[in-house]
Amino acid sequence: MSTQSIALLLTAYGLTALLLVNLLFFTRWMWWVKGIAVLAVGFLFHSTWSALPHLLGWPTARGLPERFNLSALEIVEPDKSGQNKGAVYLWVTELNLDGSPRTPRAFVLPFHPELQTKLAMAGTKLRKNMPQVGEVVDTPFESGPATAHGAQAINLVFFDLPDPLYPEQNPR
Repeated sequence: MSTQSIALLLTAYGLTALLLVNLLFFTRWMWWVKGIAVLAVGFLFHSTWSALPHLLGWPTARGLPERFNLSALEIVEPDKSGQNKGAVYLWVTELNLDGSPRTPRAFVLPFHPELQTKLAMAGTKLRKNMPQVGEVVDTPFESGPATAHGAQAINLVFFDLPDPLYPEQNPR
């Protein structure tokens, strides 16, 4: 989010607060109308504050595409104290058949040891410049339950992106 966008958001908050103060102190409206206005503005401020991390580009836990091109990954292992439950951060681009360009998105998934193993192999291939395609599968993990620390763990499979087929050129 740019500095100009933040300044505009702060200005909008300030103007809304000034209008609310004007409504509270300089109108003869009923007390319940003023109370509803205070609650509405408070809800507006809270909902904007809650939605702001998604607008700033923080990883989302929802909407991982069924098939995607893996661009980058980061694995955070859980610690033994139990305070850090671990997470998997993925930067993916949705695969599409129509050829239109897609923008990469950041996703966060709950940590699971099997998912860590699969991602470690995919990450090794990525570092060797072998593009990886990921796919969400419905089969549960072999080593245990499909939940990791209360959150639903997603099982993924990775394979190499096939080389594009180019038409043969006829020598002249």
